[in-house]
Amino acid sequence: MRPRCVLLAGGLCLAILVGSNAPTAAAPLAVGPMSDAPAPADLPEILDRLYVSIEGQARHLLTHVDPWSKDRALKLLTRSKHGEHWIRPNTGAFAAFCFLHRFGPYDAARVGASRETLLDETIIPMARYLVTTHVTGSRPTGDGDPWGDQWQSAHWAHMLARGAWWVWGALPPDLRDGMCRVIAHEADRFVDLTPPHNLVDDTKAEENAWNAQVLSTAVVLMPEDPRRPDWDRAFQRWALSSFLRPADATSDAMVDGRPLADQFTGANIYDDFTLENHRRVHPDYMATFLLSMGCVIDFAMTGRIPPEAVYHNAAGIYENLKWFSLPSGGFVYPNGQDWELFRDPEWLVVHVLMAAHGGDPDAWALARPCIDTQDKMQARDPSGAVYLDNEFFFPSTRTDQVYYSVLAWLFAQYRNPIIDATRPRLGVLALEHGRILLHRTPAAVHAVSWGPETMIQFVPYRLDRVTSPHPSSGVGHIRLAGEKDPLPVRARNVAVSRDDGFTADLDLIYGDDLVNARWRVRSTSDGVMHWRATITALADVETAEIAAGLIGVLNNTLWIYERGARTLAVDGAKRTLACGSGEEVRADGARVVVIDGVLRVESEAPLRMRYKTAAAPERARFTDELHLVYNDAPATWPKGATIAELDVRLSTVPQ
Repeated sequence: MRPRCVLLAGGLCLAILVGSNAPTAAAPLAVGPMSDAPAPADLPEILDRLYVSIEGQARHLLTHVDPWSKDRALKLLTRSKHGEHWIRPNTGAFAAFCFLHRFGPYDAARVGASRETLLDETIIPMARYLVTTHVTGSRPTGDGDPWGDQWQSAHWAHMLARGAWWVWGALPPDLRDGMCRVIAHEADRFVDLTPPHNLVDDTKAEENAWNAQVLSTAVVLMPEDPRRPDWDRAFQRWALSSFLRPADATSDAMVDGRPLADQFTGANIYDDFTLENHRRVHPDYMATFLLSMGCVIDFAMTGRIPPEAVYHNAAGIYENLKWFSLPSGGFVYPNGQDWELFRDPEWLVVHVLMAAHGGDPDAWALARPCIDTQDKMQARDPSGAVYLDNEFFFPSTRTDQVYYSVLAWLFAQYRNPIIDATRPRLGVLALEHGRILLHRTPAAVHAVSWGPETMIQFVPYRLDRVTSPHPSSGVGHIRLAGEKDPLPVRARNVAVSRDDGFTADLDLIYGDDLVNARWRVRSTSDGVMHWRATITALADVETAEIAAGLIGVLNNTLWIYERGARTLAVDGAKRTLACGSGEEVRADGARVVVIDGVLRVESEAPLRMRYKTAAAPERARFTDELHLVYNDAPATWPKGATIAELDVRLSTVPQ
């Protein structure tokens, strides 16, 4: 057995062990210059900005890499435990460090270490920790258990594999062998399994897609392994399964040489290209086609053609995401957002993928605001972090961000032609299975949803979105006397019609047929939204709180497009409400309410409104509450009584 060196772009060498028993023969990266396929004129400038951002993010992460207390020759980014919140950040950071060692115009001053120091003092010690503490290694993590064979461990392993692949020739032989053991073990778990599926509440799309990833990286790491044909077949099956629709069950379309119906393993997305996760139609999880389709980079960097399975239904899902997009790079969330809201730069990688490998003419234009937002966010922190400490609660947020920044850079370097010919999405999108109406106008986006969450939202189409996807948006809540929690709300009947906008008639039931709310929501092409509601007692009820016509108002000090205070004008009288102040403003008889000179609410009848400033953040954001109808005086209502009425017009104030 002897090493052979393959020359790579940039003059680096990739050592490949050759011989009849060689266990570690990583596939070489594509030799020669990066793609010269047509691209937008601003591609070089954007890629330079992205690379500098990656260097800064890495500089921040390097300050958190420390020796393991049980073996100071090994290093890690977190405490030593075997679960997701401890392994995933380490594999994501490892991949980013490996990328910088291998690619691009490295600047040691921006990273805080030379390439040689990065390799010797961070990459190799981190690799040894991750290999040693895997189930195929020799030691458990600090909590007594090794990592691996877990729900998400294939996802962590694929980042480890990609990083190792990029620096393969620089890794010691024993570490290469250990890497192959880890990745082969995680890949072999899925060879003989039928991918799971689910439509309601908890799709399996994301899980199947991340399981596909480790099969792809097993092939690039061990292309001559006897198991490769099994990994190739399993990769195609898991990638295809991730985003199957019910309609695919009977489709005679050919995918990878076989009828789609013959490969159907169960649907994970609806026929309208929406999916449910966390009990809601969730744009963030719709974007997870990135995981399986993102494996095109493994093929592009080894000169291979990916299977058609990786693209299946991605274009339909992405079309929905275009309709959800906002000027800052973020999304409208018609069913609410239970993750961090200010994730705008995270969607850069999705847009670059669709621009560079999906042939989508809108994608490059959607990528631009994401990188602009990322640069502005990163400029706040001299350490190089994109997200400030109070802006996130998920432990892998920062390492996921740098890893997907890396992938975005690679997608654009190893690319197909990029077509930059966007057209604005204006008009109404009706998602039957997602139970969502979305109307995009130049002034605002109007959304109504009546699935797991019934919500009515008005979102100004500006960098400062002003409104928050509060789970009770529009509808509000009713709390009975003696109860701590509000009554649950469900949609009993919904009727919709469309012209140049939409009209939605919602028949809502609170609790066990205790209260009825009949809403008519009218959205017009001039950006105006009309809310009309009548709330009636279906039985004798005693209420402690009636709150309707809710508008969640973002009020944050850290977010780059906000200023840490909102101006509330009630019938012309203005008041400034600082973020986190907990202040409350009530106004009986109000007819015109304006938020920050942007969002205007007008009512013919006097409103009984309340504006309550959030005292603390929830889900990494401050959301104030403006209720257009609010009554917390105890009251008894006989069956048939009208509890509350609302008839208002929402619009944006011209800039």
